[in-house]
Amino acid sequence: MKKSSTKEFLNKEEVNEMIESAIRRHNRRSTIISSVLGWILIGGYSFGLFQAVQNV
Repeated sequence: MKKSSTKEFLNKEEVNEMIESAIRRHNRRSTIISSVLGWILIGGYSFGLFQAVQNV
């Protein structure tokens, strides 16, 4: 039984492009997640502040 395996190697430019693409995708996703969490926290803070002011 013979194993016919073709090895395909990536050159340095392709690897760098893959890394840059992964970094861009990560930054985009983390920005969206941070923005959503920030709005939720600001909303919760302002809701609590308005409740405290209303009760005073």
